[in-house]
Amino acid sequence: MGRPSVREARRAKIVSAFARVLADHGYAGATIVAVADEAGVAPGLIHHHFDDKQDLLSALLELLLRKFRGRVRQNKSSGDLLEDYINGTLRLDSNADTTAARCWVGLFAEAVRNPEFFKKIRKLVDGEISAIQKRSANRLSVQDAGAVLAFVVGSLVLGAFAPKKTAGFAAPGLRRFVAALMSRA
Repeated sequence: MGRPSVREARRAKIVSAFARVLADHGYAGATIVAVADEAGVAPGLIHHHFDDKQDLLSALLELLLRKFRGRVRQNKSSGDLLEDYINGTLRLDSNADTTAARCWVGLFAEAVRNPEFFKKIRKLVDGEISAIQKRSANRLSVQDAGAVLAFVVGSLVLGAFAPKKTAGFAAPGLRRFVAALMSRA
């Protein structure tokens, strides 16, 4: 695979800067000027690469989703797809990213306010619930798979606000929760 183009590299740099600003200042505080300052570029360059702040938001969603799925793919150690999912989503390790956790909170909050972005998040949530159900070999119902995702999302939210206070509880707690759900199935 070849090197990314200068355009792709610049877009990635801007999206990373947007993530940091969003994580620290929320969506309202993630102005084009603030993102440009963080990225070390002129605001006009951001407008050259992105139509508007919504376009940046969509690019950030794609980045976070790639990272999230990459973490899940990297955790294929147990041989159990659902256990690997738990490890990939919630295990605290050197790949844990508190900025990403805070960005997820910002994305969910913006989805509540923005109907078009809500549709994207809703599609993502529905797909993730289906994936969890498949990982359980369909032993989890749609509702139970949704409860697993709710646990993951809730853990991300708590981790974003109080990472040191919540460190280490989520993956073991989700394992117990999934075991209880599976015992009913």
